Amino acid sequence: SWEEIKTLAQALEDAGVTIINTGIGWHEARIPTIATSVPRGGFAWVTKKLRDEKIVSVPLCATNRINAPTTAESILSSGSADLVSWHGH
Repeated sequence: SWEEIKTLAQALEDAGVTIINTGIGWHEARIPTIATSVPRGGFAWVTKKLRDEKIVSVPLCATNRINAPTTAESILSSGSADLVSWHGH
């Protein structure tokens, strides 16, 4: 739930992390998170929501299906994340 995400982010910051990567899921997840059926940058909205609600003050890194320069630039220039985790082939 969104409340669990906020609680976890705050707990991580309280524990002293200096950055949070908002990666979602894994290869074996029942719901696709990195498959080509997922739109590029399809989960950047989570990072943006954490930023917009000012849940934490540490930098937030968007990830999952960010594998094109235009996708990365769009996420960064829109203020959706402080940085992106790139996965390219």
